[in-house]
Formats: sequence, structure tokens, C-alpha cells
Amino acid sequence: MEDEARALLEKNALRREVIIKQSGSTPRAYDSVGRNAIREEGKYIPAFFDSQSVLKFLSRITGETLYRVPYEPEEFIINSQNKSGDTHGWHWDDYSYALVWVIDEPDVLSGARVEFIPHVPWKKENTREWIKKTLAEYPVISRHVARGQCYLLRARDALHRIAPLTQESRRTVIVFTYANDLDFKDTSLTHDSMEDIYPQDTAQ
Repeated sequence: MEDEARALLEKNALRREVIIKQSGSTPRAYDSVGRNAIREEGKYIPAFFDSQSVLKFLSRITGETLYRVPYEPEEFIINSQNKSGDTHGWHWDDYSYALVWVIDEPDVLSGARVEFIPHVPWKKENTREWIKKTLAEYPVISRHVARGQCYLLRARDALHRIAPLTQESRRTVIVFTYANDLDFKDTSLTHDSMEDIYPQDTAQ
């Protein structure tokens, strides 16, 4: 998995530097490989996502039935923060769960920590003010996740970000996205952020 992710980054990475209006005009800055290149050229990453055994295991952890995300561009991506200031700014995910596999671990004193506030729903109207209010009123949980570890985040209901790198280091991850029953019933679910960050993968 690590070798495949690094090889795909070496060959296919595109630089993403955008401000995402849908998540309160928060920044994204990193190198990334979108789903299509991974699906076409990868072996182990697509196989992991397609595994019924993995899906059943994650369902046991969460206590609810999980599904492979129905929107193909969000199946899996590779992100790499590798420059000082690179960040994945405050946001919520479109779908309920993200499984994040850490391939390269940043220096523990160099930022790029996982920061989140759980049990906070996304208010899509006036999102920026909602983020500011949430950050002012609730403590932010911060975690350094080591290479070779994974974390499963209820990403739809947790305000979260990857803090900026504070010096030259590297944090590379594979992100797998999974849906639950709630997602299939949500008529407000859109893919605006994905379309802004990954235009090559979301173009119809």
C-alpha cells in the first residue's frame, strides 16, 4: 500500500491550492492523486476499498451498515502535505465515514496534526460563522497519527482539519470514503467541494 501510494504520487500528483467556499472559505494546499488515476493504475488501494471483508469489519466497528460510497470520485484519494503551510482546512465530509491510512508521518513538531470537534453537524447556511462559533465554544481534539496507522472518522458529523505544516516535512495519506443509510436519504448532499478540488475526476 505504501509503495503503491508513493509511486502513484510520483507519477500522477497534481498540486491543489484552492479556497473552498462550501466549507466557509477554508484553504486546501497539498499534492494529490484523484480516484481515476488510482483506479486505473493501482492494484492494492482499489482492492482494499472493494473488499467485502474490510467493509464488514468497518461496519462492526461503527455498529451500523456501511457501504462503498456511491459517488465514484470520493471512493479513495491520496493526499500529501509536503511544503510549509500545506493544510487541509476546516470542513465536514459529504459522506459519513472516512478511513485515513497514514503513509508518511510528519515530524511530531512540524504540525499537520489531525484536529477535530466531534458531534457537530454541518450547517450549510452561513458555514463560516458556524465554524467560528464552534471553534470558540468547544475544545479542539488534536492527534499526531504515526506512519502505518489508520483512523476512522465520523467525518460528516465532526468539524475537522489537518493543521498546516509548520516547516518542511511530509504527511501522506490514503483516504477511503464510506456511506451509511443516512447518506442515501439525505437530499441536501452535494459534491461541490470535490468538484472544486478534483475537477479532472468529477467532470461529466
